[in-house]
Formats: sequence, structure tokens, C-alpha cells
Amino acid sequence: MEKLQYNNRLGIYNFCPYIAYRNEQIMKDPCLVPYVFHQIFGYRAVIVTAKREEYIYQKLVSGLEFDILPDQPDLQAWENLCCEYIKDNYEKIDIMFCFGIYTTYSSMIQTFKKYKPHGKVILKLDANIYWVNRIDFQDSVYRNILENSDIITCESHRLKKYLSIKWPYRIDYLPNGFIHNNINSEIEYGQKENHIITVGRIGTPQKANEILLEGFARCANQIPSWELRLVGSVEDSFQPYLTEYFDKYPHLRNRVIFTGKILDKELLYNEYKKAKIFVITSRYEGGMPNVWAEAAQSGCYIITSDIEASNDAINNGSCGIKFPIDNIQALADCLVKVCSDENCMKDASYEIQQYVSRFFDYKMGVKKLLELLKMRS
Repeated sequence: MEKLQYNNRLGIYNFCPYIAYRNEQIMKDPCLVPYVFHQIFGYRAVIVTAKREEYIYQKLVSGLEFDILPDQPDLQAWENLCCEYIKDNYEKIDIMFCFGIYTTYSSMIQTFKKYKPHGKVILKLDANIYWVNRIDFQDSVYRNILENSDIITCESHRLKKYLSIKWPYRIDYLPNGFIHNNINSEIEYGQKENHIITVGRIGTPQKANEILLEGFARCANQIPSWELRLVGSVEDSFQPYLTEYFDKYPHLRNRVIFTGKILDKELLYNEYKKAKIFVITSRYEGGMPNVWAEAAQSGCYIITSDIEASNDAINNGSCGIKFPIDNIQALADCLVKVCSDENCMKDASYEIQQYVSRFFDYKMGVKKLLELLKMRS
């Protein structure tokens, strides 16, 4: 992507709302949105965080600055430290980018607006209906965040419509996406194998990976040439379930593969490139899972639970199919139907690559944010 004229005067800052980011967050919205502000539009982009692991992904976002603050014992101490940082650095901060409506942002935003009244706040909600229904509008902490945000965005059309009715605030649509220069040339369907994959932290209640495992077990005999691959670290709490699973289905030991956590991005992209199907079984998400964009740009057919962003993920059915949350049999039926239709997967593989490139490139999303800021100045 062509970089515009660099402007050191303008700065966009993101403060970690929970003290320390992990490597995974570097390749997600909290860091990628400021990174694109820098890469395309010349902003100085700074991530303010403590550090509890080596940031090996930092080399993938050249020019994104990390201001590492001392680790803190709790969120209140971190919040106080960030407010002091803002007092000392407010002149450098033109935009405060907040990812998620975390209570720790309340005093940070208030401090920023006090010292820089004309500074702008962008709040990307990263929310789902369950979460926003728990927010008390009369609570001064949440009200302070929402009322002092110049732009509030959400990640799915379904949630935007819901919030536009429920909340007395203007809500804009800004989905999770990808940075275009991370994409290789178009993936040819002929490169793919009979792989079904999912990617993330395996075994968390949110991701509901047991639904995928049980669904695959129910239909494995009907799709004998297919392999299920779960990419990511496995939660310790999930190990007893896996032991029982393979005791119950010993014939699947060679067809259900756990790769472990893959930090090498090229190796990870190879998993996507080889896979024909990407499955999301989440019970809830803060919008669209970032791994969806990685799967989509690699031409994977999407099978997803009916989370808020499900229609966005499958382009209303042209690039994938959805099933009711926690419905094992419905997922098994989807797997049999899709795995048995090679033409469907092939057509969708090319269509979803065009779809994600056209609508989910962060460059377009950041352009939209800048236009919205101009309109609301």
C-alpha cells in the first residue's frame, strides 16, 4: 500500500485496558487500527501497555510504536498510571483509540478530554448483544465513556441495528478486518486439501470447541476422507474432556489433529491455505472473530454458529452457512452437506476472497473513520 505524506504532528494512541497486551492483540484491532493510521495516513501510532511476554509480532507492524509502562498489581493502579501518562503526553495525542467498552477507559477519556478538549475519541465496541444488555446507561462510568466518544462503532450489521434502537447514541459500522499487505496472491482452490480447521484458544467456554469435536464425530463416517485440525494452544481445563473424547472415539485419533499454538505467521497461513472449510462454533464474539478474515482471505468456506456477525461472515449465505449456537446435530449436517459439494466450496473459495478484499480491508475502514471525524469536528 502506498504511504501518504508522513505527519509527525498527528498522533493516535491506544491504551491497553487490561494492563498488558499479548502477542495475539498485536495482529488484532487494538493495534492494527492505529497501525493503519500510521502506515497509510502518516500518523504517529503508539500502543501504551505493560509487557509480560516478548512481542515477536512487533516486527510485522513496522512503525507502530510501543510505549512500555511498568506492570501494575491491579486495574486501578494501571488506570491511575495511564491517566498520569496522559497528563504528561496529551499534547502528542490527537486521537485516543479505545477498543472495547472497558471501565478502565472512563477516567482515561475524562483526563484526555480535560487536558485536550478538542482531542478525539474513537470507541470500537468489540461487543455482542449479551454484553451491551448488561451495560447500565445510568452508571456514570459507562455514560462518561459513551458521551465522550466522538465515534462509536460496532462490528456487525445486526448489532448496529440493535444498538441504534436501544442506545441514544449514533452507532457506525466498522467490522474487524485485515491489512492488505499480509495477503498473498489469490489462493487457488486446487492447492487445498480435505481439511476442516478452527483457530484460536482451544477449550475456552466462549469458543465451544467441544461442539465442533462432537459434530465431527457424528458425521466422520460420512466424510471419511476429511481431517479436522484445531490450531491454537489448548486450555488445561479442556484436557479431561479430550481424554474422554478419544476414549470414546479412538478411531478419530489420526483424523483430529491438535497443532498447538502457531506463532509463525507463514506456518499459520499455510494451515488456512490448505483448508477447504473454516468453522466458528463460538457462543458469543465481540463482533467478527479476527481469524475469520485470515480464513476468508485464504479462500476457506465458512461454517459459523449464529453469532451477531454470522451474516457478515458468510455474505448472507453466498460464502458459507450458519447453524444454531450449541446445536451439534445441525453442525454435523452442515459438515456433511458442504463436504459433499465440491463445486459449492470451489465457487465460494473465490467469491469470499473477493468479498473480504472489497469490504474488510482496514485501509477503507480507517478512511471511513477519518471522514467521520471530519464530519463531527
